[in-house]
Amino acid sequence: MKEKLIIILLFIASLIVFVSCEVEFNPNGDWKETTIVYGILDQDADTNFIRVQKCFLGDGNYIQFAREKDSIYYKQEDIEVSIYGFYDWETSGWDTTKAKQTIHFNYTENYSKPDSGDFYSEIAPIYYSTTKLNPEFTYYLLVKNLKTGNITTANTRLVSNYKVTSPSGFVFGFNYNATYNANILTCKWVSAISPIKGEIARSFQPSIRFNFMENGIPSYVNISSSSIINPFTDTDKTLEYKIFETDFLFQLKNKISDRGYAVRSFMNDSPSFEVYVYGSGKSLKEYIDNNAPLVSLTEKPLYSNIENGTGIFSSRRLHIKKGYTQWSEAFEMTIKSYGIGF
Repeated sequence: MKEKLIIILLFIASLIVFVSCEVEFNPNGDWKETTIVYGILDQDADTNFIRVQKCFLGDGNYIQFAREKDSIYYKQEDIEVSIYGFYDWETSGWDTTKAKQTIHFNYTENYSKPDSGDFYSEIAPIYYSTTKLNPEFTYYLLVKNLKTGNITTANTRLVSNYKVTSPSGFVFGFNYNATYNANILTCKWVSAISPIKGEIARSFQPSIRFNFMENGIPSYVNISSSSIINPFTDTDKTLEYKIFETDFLFQLKNKISDRGYAVRSFMNDSPSFEVYVYGSGKSLKEYIDNNAPLVSLTEKPLYSNIENGTGIFSSRRLHIKKGYTQWSEAFEMTIKSYGIGF
């Protein structure tokens, strides 16, 4: 009789989501420790996080196992989580004693509960570091189990610099486009800036952030668009994405309405509108593609770039943006006409 080895993977869009996969396991074979890692480095972030969990197995109801803390989380004293920075030409063998930078991640507990009640949710341990990353380094992840000696590793380069170039100037707005017979904002960005430090992003996702005051407190909502693939492998190439005003205003109205009643106003001393372009590394793109909904009955293999474990260790940029402090009176009046507190 075979048991099921349940591998629980974490995946973030802006939130952490649980994804489960089943792998057949022979209980008569040798047991092998399996560590699960989810870590996406962002060199612009104040804090980087790495989630480390473990597989669980046993006779009985595996859904009940998932609700037990010790089944899916390591204890704080069980493991060490570190990354080591190397120049590209020094990565052979990954000798950590020769690393140019060593970062030990700290343990903390995140009390945000997942939506599903199928997993243990009293606490969610996670490892973090506030140390600044070097864009010239390739980072080597090492997770060591201090009790068993088990080692789990991975490596990633950081995403190289790119720049939002359009809309230019300081005025935010949508302009009429005769081809589409609609008001459109064309977002443009240079996919990689010379000299290259790190890897060129393999996919991008534009997003518009609307900053406003809500009951006297600075607040914002993000209106994100679909992601697009970067077809270029060299520098100074321009990509663009067209955002329709009707789609933007529809999402903005609904997202602010969902926040409930409040007294709101536009920002006057800082940009009310910011155009962000998110960028992801190659491994993260492949991981996201692998977890996309199936379009056929063919089963997709589980993607992982973790050695002696499973999961994802990659990089992204979430802070590349351009801000706008001006907009038309007509555009502002349209937002105020929605009855959402402005």
